[in-house]
Parts: sequence; structure tokens; C-alpha cells
Amino acid sequence: MRICDLSPDQRPRERLLAGQGESLSEGDLLALLWGTGRRGQNAMELAQAVLGRTGGLSGLVALGLDGWLEQPGLGPAKAGQLWAALELVRRSQRGAERPRITSPRAAGSYLLPRCQGWTEERFGLLALNAKGDLLAERILSQGTATATLISPREFFREALRYGATTALAFHNHPSGDPSPSREDTQLTRRLQAAGESLGVPLADHIIVGQETYHSFRAAEGWDRSV
Repeated sequence: MRICDLSPDQRPRERLLAGQGESLSEGDLLALLWGTGRRGQNAMELAQAVLGRTGGLSGLVALGLDGWLEQPGLGPAKAGQLWAALELVRRSQRGAERPRITSPRAAGSYLLPRCQGWTEERFGLLALNAKGDLLAERILSQGTATATLISPREFFREALRYGATTALAFHNHPSGDPSPSREDTQLTRRLQAAGESLGVPLADHIIVGQETYHSFRAAEGWDRSV
């Protein structure tokens, strides 16, 4: 069904103009940004579909440009427009008081709610300054339900882009079990070596599961304070 075929009290734009903006759902708001649908799906249906695939608003905010380009019904121009809108939100949040992440517990508490509901594995970066203040958060890789790929070069390139003093790696296990695999441990070692050579040490590598997490720093007793 086309949005124009809905009654006015069901259309997001009409409800917004009638002063009901705060009552709009996340899907309604995304549909307003989306603008138009595609054959067989209107903008509201496309918005609900992408929210379902990304696990809701937290996953949507973490979606990179590549993730937007993969969404059905979006070309490069619209994908860039949606990414830019959310990037403005992320930058406004960075302008507010920054979260301070100085321990595995602080990292786990910050990441747990952000990663819940993800149905595929994602790998990300928290860029931190010398005090542990969060400078930037980025999803760098999005894979299948069991694996994702990331290179130390890409990881630290992004960290340096934001002037990080230390960099914290994180990824989720869709199975809910945060126990590290052999590949997780090998990647952590590669990130540690690359970080030391670049002068941007790896603060930690957090694996997020279902309501729990694994910290390589805590498990292995790394000697840095972050």
C-alpha cells in the first residue's frame, strides 16, 4: 500500500505537521528520512525492515555507510543522506559529556546495551583519549551470524583519524556466548602488536554476548590502566 493511500492520521508527515512528532515511532521517523519507497514497499515498510535487520535504533545508529548502501531500495545518494543525518546526531552526542571508559567493567557496561539484538557479528572501535574519554565509536566490519573480518591497519587508521591515544576493540557473538575463539585470540594479538608499533596501545578487546561479556584485559591481566 502506498503511503498516500493511508488516512492522514496514519501518515508520518501529516502527523508531524499536526504537532504529533513526539508520538512518531522510530519506523515513522526513519520513513520521513527515507522519503520514498520502492516497487511493492512504501517508505514505512522499508523503514521497519531495516530496523528489524539492524536490531533497532542502536544498531541503526551504528550502521556505517557500507551498511546503508546494502539496504534494499537505497541508491548512493539516499544512503549518503541517511548516513549524514545520523552522523550529525553522533557528533552532537560527542559534543555532550563524553563517556569515560577506564576499566573492563566500564567498557562492558557501555557496550552491553548497544550490542543487544544484533543477529550478525559486528566488529567495532572505541577511540579513547589519555583519560579514557570516548572520542569516537565506529562499526568497522559487519559479517555473517558467525564471523566477521577486520584488519589491524583499518582498525588503527580509524583510531588515528580521531586522535586516539588508546583504542578499544569490541565485537559481539550472536550465539550469546562471549567466550573467545582461537581466531578472537589471534586477532587480539595482532591488534596488540600493531598498536604498540604505532604508539596507540590496544586498551582492551571486549566480546559481547547475551547480558555478559569477555574482556581480554581482565582475563589476561594486562598492565595498562585503561
